[in-house]
Amino acid sequence: MFFDLEPALPDAECNHCHSAPLMTSNNYLNNGLDSAQSYKDFKDYGRGKFTKFPSDSGKFKAPSLINIALSAPYMHDGRFKTLEEVVDHYSSGGHGSPNKDVLIYNLKLNDRQKKQIIAF
Repeated sequence: MFFDLEPALPDAECNHCHSAPLMTSNNYLNNGLDSAQSYKDFKDYGRGKFTKFPSDSGKFKAPSLINIALSAPYMHDGRFKTLEEVVDHYSSGGHGSPNKDVLIYNLKLNDRQKKQIIAF
């Protein structure tokens, strides 16, 4: 599911942002952490604070997942204490905003699939 290698399983869309071998794309993305009606509505402008490009608002660098289980809390602001919370966020599709990445959507993963992704 992580790499979308088995057609019979759902694509968890992880590999786009956390690709091998470093388990990161080194890209800045909006992963749906916060709702925003416009680029000016973000609580944390993220990359946009530095680039001054409105479309960079709410974007943060995708971290490497190497040893991720050892580096809680998660997200740029530490809002998630567990990997279960992280996977629940991505599985739910996150919150809407004008530049939310198109790969962040309701994945409809069941509890077993979520646990398998965390185990990986």
